[in-house]
Amino acid sequence: MKFAKYFVLGLFLSSSAHAYLSIAESGELVPAGKYQVGVEPQLLTNKGGGANFNVFFDTNINEATSARITMGAGAVDFNAFVSAKWMPFPDVDNQPAMGLRAGAGLARDEEENLLQLQLAPLLSKKFDTEYGLAVPYLAVPFTFLNTKEENLVASNLTVGSEFHYADWNQVTLGGEVGFDLNKSYSYISIFATFPFESQKGFGK
Repeated sequence: MKFAKYFVLGLFLSSSAHAYLSIAESGELVPAGKYQVGVEPQLLTNKGGGANFNVFFDTNINEATSARITMGAGAVDFNAFVSAKWMPFPDVDNQPAMGLRAGAGLARDEEENLLQLQLAPLLSKKFDTEYGLAVPYLAVPFTFLNTKEENLVASNLTVGSEFHYADWNQVTLGGEVGFDLNKSYSYISIFATFPFESQKGFGK
């Protein structure tokens, strides 16, 4: 009941806090026994603008789930975020990959400390091209923001794609745009991920 009340109030309260978290991943999962690290510059295009720079680490949990740790700084002074991506419906034939990404984090924005809880429905679909594999994706993140003064729920529309170039086995490139729906930054970001193998599979 409290969350429902905060959700309704969050639609009408004015606040200096805004959601800025990107998705920066499709519905594809890190293979078992592998990890990947990534970097992501992000340009904020509204509400005063600015830029952030994030680094992240991904690992496989099971055949339907992966996890990510993200840290960054910039226009948002500091942020740390942990998320899990659950994709119970894989990309098969004409069916896109469908699932959810959920996470929690802490951030410092000027004089304000933020607690963030996020839930994002996520869809993606693989396409073979003459240059390699493209994986466009769509997500609608809902982010609950807790500050000292208030609580609110922000939302945005996220559209992006990963690009797995045929001749680049050791790097995946990607781009993403986020559109403000409610109390969010609009942004443009690019990202690159670098996979590597572990000596043992995760959890073994």
